[in-house]
Amino acid sequence: MRFDLDGLDVFFPYDRLYLEQHQYMRSLKQSLDAGGHCLLEMPTGTGKTVCLLSLITSYQFANPSAGKLVYCTRTVPEMDAVMEELGTVMAYRAEQLAIAEEEENRRNSGDQDMEDIGAGATEQASGESTSGASPRKKPRIIRGAPKRGREHTMGPITTGKGAGGSGILALCLSSRRNMCIHERVMAESDREAVDAACRSMTASWVVEHARQNPGSMETCSYFDHFQSAGESTTMPSGVYDLEELRKWGQARGWCPYYLTRQAINHANILVFNYQYMLDPKVAKMVSKELESESIIVFD
Repeated sequence: MRFDLDGLDVFFPYDRLYLEQHQYMRSLKQSLDAGGHCLLEMPTGTGKTVCLLSLITSYQFANPSAGKLVYCTRTVPEMDAVMEELGTVMAYRAEQLAIAEEEENRRNSGDQDMEDIGAGATEQASGESTSGASPRKKPRIIRGAPKRGREHTMGPITTGKGAGGSGILALCLSSRRNMCIHERVMAESDREAVDAACRSMTASWVVEHARQNPGSMETCSYFDHFQSAGESTTMPSGVYDLEELRKWGQARGWCPYYLTRQAINHANILVFNYQYMLDPKVAKMVSKELESESIIVFD
């Protein structure tokens, strides 16, 4: 449903809204309006995630200066669940905006029809012949059922005006172990081994040595192609979970991990683990360039 909450146009992708959800979103909006912090609690299974995403993305849409939404989760399955829910919210908003635009165009077309009818009546009144004119018919518009499958909510959205009906870019970021597509590195048993194998092929001195002495050291072809592509590595509007990021990188021969790290500066919504925000060592690499006015959520 689409409803007004204290002057904010909220896009909520389900037909029913519980009183507790409405109260939760109202408290969240009041905190955003005040520019402060808030601590909110809802029991598991009561729709906390969709309330957060619906309210904050609606707030971003109405207030472009609100900055990024940075959504921090604890586990990878939780991250995937957030991205799936976000895809649903964005698909619903795009659908509602398209319907509103369509209705606006129909109203404008109707106003034009009324002008034409008025002009025809004037001509008839003045005795001018209209016998050869055929009556104008408005086109019949038939809307299909909303498309909410994964293929319509996740990955690059090239239809209409992009994801969310406004061209947003939503990304998630995780460790190399969860994002790597290099076969040898993926065969490693644990995170530390994956990180070590990746760095052994992507370190700047390794890449430079391999460039000067072809074949002397193994490098990662995905990382090499990513660097060679340069500015062309931009990502189109869409909602990308880990699976979609791996698919996007695989299709273009680019490293999903480094591609995402570069793209987060241009994203409207980021979803990642707590440590990317709280651990000074990790945050220095990932979160240091986030805008100070970003909306941060710890779920």
